[in-house]
Amino acid sequence: MRDEERRVALGLAVAAAIALAFLPALIRTLLADHAYWNQIYVWVLFFAMCATAWNIIGGYARQYSFGHAAFLGIGAYVSTLLYLNLGVSPWIGMLAGGIAAALAGAIISYPCFRLRGAFFSLATIAFAEMLRVWGELTDRLFGILVNGARGLVIPPVGSDFWAFQFTEKASYAYVAYTLLLITLTIAWAVKRSRLGYYLAAIGDDEEAVQSLGVDTARIKLIALLISAFLTAVAGTFYAQLVLFITPTRAISLDLSVQMVIMAVMGGLGTVFGPLLGAIILVPVGELTRAALGGSTLQGAHLIVYGVILMLVVRFAPKGIEAFVAGAFRRLIAAIADRLYGPAKAQDDVVNAPIIQLPEASSSLGLQAVAGGAVPLVLADVTKRFGGAVGVKGVSLTVQPGEVVGLIGPNGSGKTTIFNLVTGYLESQSGSIAFAGRPIAGLPPHRINRLGIARTFQIVRPFTSLTVAENVMVAAFPRCTTAAAARTEALRCLAFVGLSHRVDTIADGLSTGERKRLELARALATRPRLLLMDEVMGGLDQRSLPAMIDLVQRIRAEGISLLIIEHKLKVITSVTDRIVMLHLGEKIREGAACEVVSDPLVIDIYVGGAAAVR
Repeated sequence: MRDEERRVALGLAVAAAIALAFLPALIRTLLADHAYWNQIYVWVLFFAMCATAWNIIGGYARQYSFGHAAFLGIGAYVSTLLYLNLGVSPWIGMLAGGIAAALAGAIISYPCFRLRGAFFSLATIAFAEMLRVWGELTDRLFGILVNGARGLVIPPVGSDFWAFQFTEKASYAYVAYTLLLITLTIAWAVKRSRLGYYLAAIGDDEEAVQSLGVDTARIKLIALLISAFLTAVAGTFYAQLVLFITPTRAISLDLSVQMVIMAVMGGLGTVFGPLLGAIILVPVGELTRAALGGSTLQGAHLIVYGVILMLVVRFAPKGIEAFVAGAFRRLIAAIADRLYGPAKAQDDVVNAPIIQLPEASSSLGLQAVAGGAVPLVLADVTKRFGGAVGVKGVSLTVQPGEVVGLIGPNGSGKTTIFNLVTGYLESQSGSIAFAGRPIAGLPPHRINRLGIARTFQIVRPFTSLTVAENVMVAAFPRCTTAAAARTEALRCLAFVGLSHRVDTIADGLSTGERKRLELARALATRPRLLLMDEVMGGLDQRSLPAMIDLVQRIRAEGISLLIIEHKLKVITSVTDRIVMLHLGEKIREGAACEVVSDPLVIDIYVGGAAAVR
């Protein structure tokens, strides 16, 4: 987006925010039943706030929590109990409730974040339901009356700002608008920050993020703390709006599901998607209840929710925000063209079928980093998977500046060794050391911080991020600012010949480009040892010489290499030594030409001498 369009976009955003702020006054002026419509407006803002808070953990990181109402209930109860028993203003209780919810989130994150996918979602539901049932069965907590299933009533005192009570619905609307604006600002700041890049990458592939030196458990915890705090703030607003809370209402699964549905419908991982979802679903739900609530169709609004959600999933799988954003961009471009003249046409990015590397003189300047390279030593390492043997008694070393190849048929244990070295698996016996330090049992992010990086056999780019953002995720742990991380990313992308694809979404890359992207990402961690898992796989014959040249350039940076490769002519041209594995055991090690010429290796690996001609 050009500078002129950014100015227009900012002006339209400010105008939209002002219009939304003045909507209650407009409703009061134009509609006779303004109290009813202002109430709907307040619920739109409330649910938009809840869905936006949920989106920070559920949309950005794709950790789908279906028990988020637990944090809303904690916020509502903490602020209410402080007000009823100590006279503490709900404005202060709002912060106390947020802190309490964040602490609860920190406690449940330890067991829950060890689970993935549906198991994580089920665990969050279980937590919320346990809290609801416990609240319904508890009359007193440490001598404080919580009144169980009967709930707590907040005595009305009329208009009292300190007590967070107002007689006019418009006043609640302005409070809700302010809280939503703060929530959206925090969500926008998170998305634009280092944390936001990490969360987006975790949502795409958490294991790949760990391989780049990022402590994903800590990142998810930070996101959950922010999300829980903001949800609890919304809980205090809810309590003061209805002046009556029970565990059944404040910690209901229905509330949690509504947060999720609004975020999904609006657009997961977007800043304004949850707001758009709330703008559609809350009025639809209210009007449906008003029209059919007294009929035999109880819960008809949930049926309508389901129909709308199915339509969105079918026709707008990325949410309605994508359509709104597209229309908004076209409007911005049209206004900018009208005010400042049409933009200059830009050349289309060419997807070259053959790898194009920059001049041979290009360098990353990693010699100083890798100059203190140290050996990797595996001694008698064994890993079993139940009754199957992954590797058995394997010993090998990679000396500083050396290139070692791993060959063997499928299932011989090559990738298992990579996973053992990088911390994704733990051996049953033997030892693994790097820089003279045992690394067996360390998590992947700590092993990467020691100077070991890797690529994966099946390429694993962060498909929702651009090419440059993929590499920025790897550079962030070693850079202080986003600008520095982007500069480092551009250097690494230039080194591997991807400068022409910097702003392309990674999902649109070819297989060869994805492999080079993974190499750039690994190099951005500034490794001393790089493990390359079949980087030649899937490349056409015209691109192989350039990829071989790229491997040689990486070696020239002073980085030690451990390479898995099935193409024998390729691996003999880039390695100093080759280790042959078969059925998890090392059967041959030596100079590249000697190993591939061994009759036993030929017989096991390619099925006879004729196959290598």
